[in-house]
Amino acid sequence: MLPRLRKLDDRANIDMILTAVIAGVMFAISIPIIYSVLGGVDYTAVDRVWNADVVGWVGNNGTLPATNASNSLLTNLNTFFTIGPIYLVVVAAVGIIAAVLLLRGRT
Repeated sequence: MLPRLRKLDDRANIDMILTAVIAGVMFAISIPIIYSVLGGVDYTAVDRVWNADVVGWVGNNGTLPATNASNSLLTNLNTFFTIGPIYLVVVAAVGIIAAVLLLRGRT
């Protein structure tokens, strides 16, 4: 005897669309926060303190660990925030298509 399958949630399609809306709000809020925080850090001072306290050098002597790390972080964030909206569109589209197919099957 086959096991009974549980009934699928009828609200799953709406939940997917809601997930896309929530992710869109998250993106809209996170972009200005992240870039304002990263823009407010004085990387030259961080590099200077790093070189003096950790490495024992006075000045930068060509090493800029904080500046290099922030440049890499900004590059990765730009990639994430460029590709992120594709995620929103895909999740919303799957939810909408599934809802339409579900409604079509009920008639």
